[in-house]
Amino acid sequence: MFNLHYGFFAGLAIAALILLFISLWGEKLVLIFAKARYVTDDEILINQVKNFCLHCEIPEVKVYWSNVFVNNLYYTNSYFGKPALVIGKNVYRNFTRNELNSLIYASLLKLKTREAQHRTVTSLIFFILYSPVYLVRSFVTKDLFRKVLNVFLYPAYYLKAKLYEKESEVIEFDQKVSELVGLKKDYIAALFKVNHLPACNEFSVGSLVMNELNHVKNQTDDVLSFLLIDNVSVAERVKALQ
Repeated sequence: MFNLHYGFFAGLAIAALILLFISLWGEKLVLIFAKARYVTDDEILINQVKNFCLHCEIPEVKVYWSNVFVNNLYYTNSYFGKPALVIGKNVYRNFTRNELNSLIYASLLKLKTREAQHRTVTSLIFFILYSPVYLVRSFVTKDLFRKVLNVFLYPAYYLKAKLYEKESEVIEFDQKVSELVGLKKDYIAALFKVNHLPACNEFSVGSLVMNELNHVKNQTDDVLSFLLIDNVSVAERVKALQ
C-alpha cells in the first residue's frame, strides 16, 4: 500500500517536471524536430519579419529554415520561451514574396495570442503519450506493419483537429489576416499552394509535433487519415474570404 501511494506521487512529480520542461523549452524541441537553422542569408526577410512584429506589437521573433519539413511554414512558442517561425525551404523558394509575407503575418498573429503556446505544448504532450508507437515503429522494417502501426497515431491527429480545426474559428482568423491591406489575394493563393504540396516526412517522429503548428495542411498520401480527420477545407476558407 505504501509503495502504491509513493508511486502515485512519484508519477505526479514526473508529470509536473515534464510539463515544466515543455513550458520552458518547448519551442526548442520543435526546432530540433524540424532540424531548423537560423536564417542569416536573407536580410530582407529578417527585416520584413521585424516590421510585421512592430505592426502586431509583439516581441522580436526568430526566423529559421527547415530542410526537413520543406513544404509548409510553422510557428511555435512555449509559455516561458521565445517565439519562432520555421519556413520550409520549398515554400521560400517557390512562393512569391507577398504570398510568403501573408503566411508570416498570419503566423505572427497566432504568436501574438496564447494559441501558439497552447498548440506547442499540446503537440509535445501528445508526442510523449504516443512515443511508444514511434519506438515500436523504429524496429519494424516492413511497410505493411508500419502502416498498421500508423493507425495508432490517428487518435492524436483526430483529437488535435477537434481542438484547433473549428470551422468558425478558422474562418474568423482568416478574415483577420485579410484585413491587412493588400494581403487577401496573396493569402488565398498561399493557402491553395500549401494545400497542394505533398506532406513531408508524414509519419516521422517530428510530424506529430509539427502537424498543428501551421495554417493549412499539406496533401496526404494516407487516405484513411484524410477520411477520418476532419480539417477545414481550403475551398470553404477561400469562399468565406471572397
